[in-house]
Amino acid sequence: MTNAYQIILAKKILKVCLFCIDIWHDLPFAFLLTLNICCKFLFPVSSSCTMVSNISLFPAKPSKDEQAANVDMEAIMENISIILYTLTVVLGITGNSVVIWVAGFKLKPKVTNVWLVNLAIADLIFCFTRVFSLIKKLFYDHWPFGVFLCKFNGFFKYANMFCSVFLLAVISLDRMLCIWHPIFMRRHHKMWTARVVAVCVWIAATVFSSPYFMYRQVYPGKKNLTKCSLEVKEKTEEDNTAKHALYSIRFVCGFLLPFMVILVCYILAGVGIRRTRFSRKSRSLRVLVSLVIAFFVCWAPYHSLLLVKMVDNKNPVLKVWQPLASGMAYFSSCVNPLLYFCMGLEVRGRFRQSLIGIYRRALANVEEQMSTERSMDESITSRYSSAVAPRRSLDVAKI
Repeated sequence: MTNAYQIILAKKILKVCLFCIDIWHDLPFAFLLTLNICCKFLFPVSSSCTMVSNISLFPAKPSKDEQAANVDMEAIMENISIILYTLTVVLGITGNSVVIWVAGFKLKPKVTNVWLVNLAIADLIFCFTRVFSLIKKLFYDHWPFGVFLCKFNGFFKYANMFCSVFLLAVISLDRMLCIWHPIFMRRHHKMWTARVVAVCVWIAATVFSSPYFMYRQVYPGKKNLTKCSLEVKEKTEEDNTAKHALYSIRFVCGFLLPFMVILVCYILAGVGIRRTRFSRKSRSLRVLVSLVIAFFVCWAPYHSLLLVKMVDNKNPVLKVWQPLASGMAYFSSCVNPLLYFCMGLEVRGRFRQSLIGIYRRALANVEEQMSTERSMDESITSRYSSAVAPRRSLDVAKI
């Protein structure tokens, strides 16, 4: 069985090498070959519809009805998920490493940088572990890495989810408090406080993710393929109480409650900005809101299908759309560096900017904007206090 998978992988590598050689020697033919491979990769059809060869870069299972020219939706979603997995590994490792380097070592130590560095660390660890999931996808969900890596991979998958959403909630709460209670935050907005909160977030994420390390198991599947999945032993086959409890905790604590906290905090922050007459569009505010929107857009389909799975785990919708939903959820780990990159990139001289310089400008803008809003709130609060104080003294004198 192992030799068979090695042969499959060797064929895929050989296909890529031949494809690169064709590009180098014959660009017109390479364009047609690229178009053919993309069509076969994204829209698998019957063997009678192929243009160049019967070997595809990522072989897909034929559709059940086996009608000519009938697109296999399940294979399409599987192939798109492989693309998303690959982008997650490549872009996520590169982008999050640069964010950690810039925010952690190139910028001055500030509270906002503590949040961003911890968020990037969680995403970086997650992207490294997605290498195993990518190999699993290429081998048709066969898991050759053993029990420990199966548990470890599942643990970090959900640890990243909980840690990221908790940190986004902390960032939104911190921003709201800085706008509404600037004097209080000026006194308590310290580096050691941010580090303690970050440690608490990691501990909470570890606690919520520990059941997935305990219950993740390797077991034999169909066609002698080894599977790695969540296996909760119940008293009867119909009893899914423990598994439904894990699904409910994941949905409520990992999606619903943090979303409500973030939504309320940013609404209050927006009202506070208008109250202080700071109505100018904030570039950093747009980026922070974009981080939240991107996270929930990527994870919302995953959690929606989770609810479907709780009701009916044999629903055909799961088989078609769950690979795509998982790929979108994984892709969220490399969205944050892309947003930082877009924010730090300037139109003028964009071809002469270094990658580190772009990220340094973006992350510095976030902290600078938050400091500006905090100082404006403090000045307005102090003016209000100075205006109220004489009135109070006059009232006391009259008494």
